[in-house]
Amino acid sequence: MSQIPSMTDQTVLITGASSGIGASCACFFAQAGARLILAARRQDKLQALADHLQQQFSVAIYLLPLDVQRSEAVHQAMATLPDDWQAIDVLINNAGLSRGLDKQFEAPLQDWEDMIDTNVKGLLYVTRSVVPGMVARGRGHIVNIGSIAGRQTIQAVAFIVPLRPRLNLSRRG
Repeated sequence: MSQIPSMTDQTVLITGASSGIGASCACFFAQAGARLILAARRQDKLQALADHLQQQFSVAIYLLPLDVQRSEAVHQAMATLPDDWQAIDVLINNAGLSRGLDKQFEAPLQDWEDMIDTNVKGLLYVTRSVVPGMVARGRGHIVNIGSIAGRQTIQAVAFIVPLRPRLNLSRRG
């Protein structure tokens, strides 16, 4: 079994942290000793996760109730982080959702709006708020989590697939 590298004194922001891959990432980074900023819409689930992680790993955690669809909310949340939480070393862009299984041409337009606003624009809003600090400090890492829909077409969300490669390219630059 390999050793998890120490991330003591590293601050990790995880969006979509309240469940699934986001919660698993939080467990991994907590085990590594990182300071965690856990962001998601569901405060009750965030609090339950934070309680579990603090009990198991005794790590510092800052909860950030946040809907990444709202650019002004993202900007405000990042701008008002306490001073000792401002220097984000790792950003895990995990917030995402999928709506409906309707055929693309039959799906409600609001489903499209919700998916694009969260999966694409939300990722860009959070990244735009965090990157300037990373650039100023000369260091930082960004991990963008995506679904299989970015590689394998799912009929209901086929319209979003062409957007995914552009996000993949942005990770390299």
